[in-house]
Amino acid sequence: MKNEAAKHKKDIIRSVKAVITGTLAGSAAAVVLLLICVYAVTQMKAVPYGAITPMSASAVSVGAFVGGYVCGRVNKRMGLAMGAACGAVMFLIFVGIGMAFGGSLGSVTLLRLALMITAGALGGIAGVNKRSRKR
Repeated sequence: MKNEAAKHKKDIIRSVKAVITGTLAGSAAAVVLLLICVYAVTQMKAVPYGAITPMSASAVSVGAFVGGYVCGRVNKRMGLAMGAACGAVMFLIFVGIGMAFGGSLGSVTLLRLALMITAGALGGIAGVNKRSRKR
């Protein structure tokens, strides 16, 4: 009984560590991709306004995939759930930052939620199923 409780506590700590690590890695990747998109937009002479939303959505989706992948590699199990949790935490962080700077919630926000959770879940699956090299 006591060993099961200790194992459960260790599993929870490992899962939280994986989500935090994945969220940090995914957020860093998303910020780098967003900066690349901003640079590309500033270098273009005429940018259609409709292109900005898909660029930012794809950047944060790739970031969520990276975060889910790192989360899956750290946790080594439950890739779908852990990756989706990582994507959801990243979404909450990005929406919180956006709201702090005067952003608003709309239908695009729900699309980004779905994209980030799905990309994070797929990244988590890929991270768990990645074979390690034998030395």
